[in-house]
Amino acid sequence: MAPIPKPTPSTLRLVQQRLEENNDQWESVGVPAGDIGIECDRQIWLAFRRASVPEFIDWRKRRIFERGEIEEERLLDLLRLAGCEVWGQQDRVRAAGGHLRGKIDGRVLGLLEAPNTEHVVECKSAKEEYFKPVKKHGVKIGMPKHYATFQFYMYGLGLNRVYYMMSCKNTEDLHFERVHYDAEFAMRQVARIERIINMPEPPSRLCTKRDDFRGKFCRQAEVCWGEVMPRSHCRSCIHATPLMDGNAGWDCSRWSKPLSLAEQDAGCPAHLFIPKMLAGYEQVDCDPENETITYRTPSGALWIDGAANDNEDAA
Repeated sequence: MAPIPKPTPSTLRLVQQRLEENNDQWESVGVPAGDIGIECDRQIWLAFRRASVPEFIDWRKRRIFERGEIEEERLLDLLRLAGCEVWGQQDRVRAAGGHLRGKIDGRVLGLLEAPNTEHVVECKSAKEEYFKPVKKHGVKIGMPKHYATFQFYMYGLGLNRVYYMMSCKNTEDLHFERVHYDAEFAMRQVARIERIINMPEPPSRLCTKRDDFRGKFCRQAEVCWGEVMPRSHCRSCIHATPLMDGNAGWDCSRWSKPLSLAEQDAGCPAHLFIPKMLAGYEQVDCDPENETITYRTPSGALWIDGAANDNEDAA
């Protein structure tokens, strides 16, 4: 007989509920700088096209994010303690027509190693299992995703040094590291994101099978493998195109107009899925006059995508 679970105290349950209220299910306007180091092009493309439902931030994750923000300020305070000048927190960095975007943790001047050199500051905290490789090998080898992110920041801000700070959540140990700007690496990363953004259909998968360990925590996996339908809105529609001039703009060829963020989220009755987003679906016909595309579904049935169809019927 399974043990009866211990009841959650009423006050704790109320706190958890309050933390989850008004969950805005945040989505980036474009490709977040933190995603530059993601290995799979397809994952970045599907996230940029908002293929999957937004991640629900439960009370535990919200507290983890808040702890990260608190630790960031603690690390910046250590620089102030050493007599450094710190400013520029949350300064924005943009590239690829504004679609590639991020915010820095700060800028610093007065480091003992280079008192007259301005550095971008990157603050991170991690569990001991992730902290140890960084302390032993440095950030480039120990945490390549962080390395790719701050290389983009230096590229966007025209600076050539970063001060990388990581604290260990288990032991409060610290790792500080000055890293030089690698122009070739940064430009390759930005060019890669530009290429992904401009792709009219999803690139091939990195994972060769569904249980590939590289896709274990991928939020796009269910859409990627055709287990659920992509969301129906402008970014999943064949008529929408990201613009590479301006600030993260999108254009609709069907209605010949720019699209606001609200319009992108809402979509319209003329929506037609980008065919390659429908994994496992075979396109068998299209009707330009009636603006429909006919598919054979994985079950063998025919399904017509078009203005008069309810996408929930696709299965």
